[in-house]
Amino acid sequence: MINMESTNLGDAIKLFRKVKGMTIKELSEAAGISESHLKKVETGNRQPGIRTYQKIVSVLGMEIVIQNEENSVKGKCIAKAQEILLNSTEKQAIFMTHIMEAIAEQIDTAFQ
Repeated sequence: MINMESTNLGDAIKLFRKVKGMTIKELSEAAGISESHLKKVETGNRQPGIRTYQKIVSVLGMEIVIQNEENSVKGKCIAKAQEILLNSTEKQAIFMTHIMEAIAEQIDTAFQ
């Protein structure tokens, strides 16, 4: 989930692309948009239409949910996790994502 109030969508796309191990060229081809356009989206220099975002997030397997959870505990945790990931190196982001996935699996198992 991407918290729209605290995260630049271009930064989130770049992060997800890198976590997926995709180059800008690979993502642009898969989404059917130009490399230069995608670069501008990732840097925040261009705000494309919703259909372009839908193509990109579909390829990345992202989910964009617009909710006002900023004052909830869950919302604050999401915002903090996004901040940590966006301020980390690519390797750190991948490592932390794997850790969160493993923890989530264990939590699912524990509460079944």
